[in-house]
Amino acid sequence: MNTKVYAVTGIAAAALSVITAFFDWRISLGILLAGSASLVNLYLLSLSMKGLMDKDNVAGYPVMMGLGVFRFMLLAGVIFLAVKNPQLFNIYGVTAGLILFMIGLLYDALTRKEG
Repeated sequence: MNTKVYAVTGIAAAALSVITAFFDWRISLGILLAGSASLVNLYLLSLSMKGLMDKDNVAGYPVMMGLGVFRFMLLAGVIFLAVKNPQLFNIYGVTAGLILFMIGLLYDALTRKEG
């Protein structure tokens, strides 16, 4: 994945949090928290895919599984943090921030050039 995917995800998180700050600042904080977790999640996904596609690396599958478990623990931690602190983070904002990960993947899939 190229750096454009990370930039699109980060810009989408920042723009969405600025827009929602006019309605409720807790939604904005939730988007920023989950958006940063989405960026880390996207980076870990690119690391695991790079390790899996490397033909010289015989330990590609265990590395991918370990990073996958860590990715899900990261997302579960963000949701746990939002549920435990409703005075700071709105769960709707956290959900929107976690969806930004999918927007970055969709952007990468649509702009990828074959060849």
